[in-house]
Amino acid sequence: MTVLVTGTSGFVGSAIAEALCARRIPVLGLDLHPPRNSWPGFDFVTADLRDQASLDAALTGRRLTHMIHAAALTPDAAFEEANPDLVLDVNLLGSVRLLQAAKTAGIRRLLQLSSIAVYGNAAPEADGLYHEDRTTPTPQSLYGIGKYAAEMSLRRLAPSAGIDLSILRLGPIFGPHERASDSRKVTSPHHQILLAALEGHPVTLPRAVPADWCYSCDAASAIASLVSSDAALPDIVHIGAGEVTDLPDWCTALAAHLPLSWHIDAAAPTIRYGYPTDRPALAIQRLRRLVPGSHTPLPRAAADWLGHIAHSPKETLS
Repeated sequence: MTVLVTGTSGFVGSAIAEALCARRIPVLGLDLHPPRNSWPGFDFVTADLRDQASLDAALTGRRLTHMIHAAALTPDAAFEEANPDLVLDVNLLGSVRLLQAAKTAGIRRLLQLSSIAVYGNAAPEADGLYHEDRTTPTPQSLYGIGKYAAEMSLRRLAPSAGIDLSILRLGPIFGPHERASDSRKVTSPHHQILLAALEGHPVTLPRAVPADWCYSCDAASAIASLVSSDAALPDIVHIGAGEVTDLPDWCTALAAHLPLSWHIDAAAPTIRYGYPTDRPALAIQRLRRLVPGSHTPLPRAAADWLGHIAHSPKETLS
């Protein structure tokens, strides 16, 4: 198999490419700009999700078998308001264009990365969680609306294209390869806290922000397992930690390795978080049936992320 991974200059796409290459699965990365990192078995092509001809040319003759579509704009509210056409052109229409290019290239399995943002302000189920088969998405942000529209569009188009489609809805993610960029304006609170700790700055949290925060290496490993599975996949799979932690937990984990002073003050936070209220967690029973395992505890994630930075000269946080 050879896997096309879009968005390999970004956060999640880089993590997925690294996880696949670690399994010796050949990867073709696709993005507007070359990534900072490379791995054995990794090749790269430049293409623009806004340009069908660009995508067709990038995929032609590559003998691709599978695709993971991770590229997206992850805007804050200000960027959404200023550039709504760009957000939808990339996140919605870009996904449709990519499906058309995949059909021509002969790709037969597509994992479309979506987001917990599609649920918007939906009420959780009785167990307090969002479930793939029972919770109805009610997206509120333009990002969530675009992601949900892309899901529905691909589900309509993939069967006639002969492509096996599975939607992966990601929960909140943090970890290696994360940095602010034009396509991802606000990074996770965990990234912001780590950067502050490395620079010796005190941290003021807006609130505890409990959520099913998932370490990026765990998410990427699960996605790599799903794309390489011979089994038929469900139409929707949640990718999450399966356990709720909060920002004080993360500060405590980091403080074991770095001097870190932190407190909570909603009136004057130094850490940005894009949601005014806390969100329910994702149910991950489907994921665990497909990919048995467990998430990385925060203390081990802190040590691993710092080790990743120390041993990867091109890994930068800003």
